[in-house]
Amino acid sequence: MDTNVTEKPPKKVVSRFELAASRMADAWLRAGRVTVSREDMRIARDFLEQAGWVVRDVGCGLVELAGKRGGPSQEMSFEALVLLAMRRLAGQP
Repeated sequence: MDTNVTEKPPKKVVSRFELAASRMADAWLRAGRVTVSREDMRIARDFLEQAGWVVRDVGCGLVELAGKRGGPSQEMSFEALVLLAMRRLAGQP
């Protein structure tokens, strides 16, 4: 499918995570499992923090996620954090 970018410009990329998400998903499909590097986690963390979340490393491959305005926090693995970021990205207008 051809797209005329002069008539309908492509969506502006706002974060590095938007570019990295498809690379990550492709690697997971090829490997047959979800694996997240520290760099991938950092990119997802930056994306979520820009969206209003607070992410704190608690060690042992876990992070704590909370909203900036308070409320309950949740511990999760790096993989869960990246998958959450992908769900947030897919839900963006």
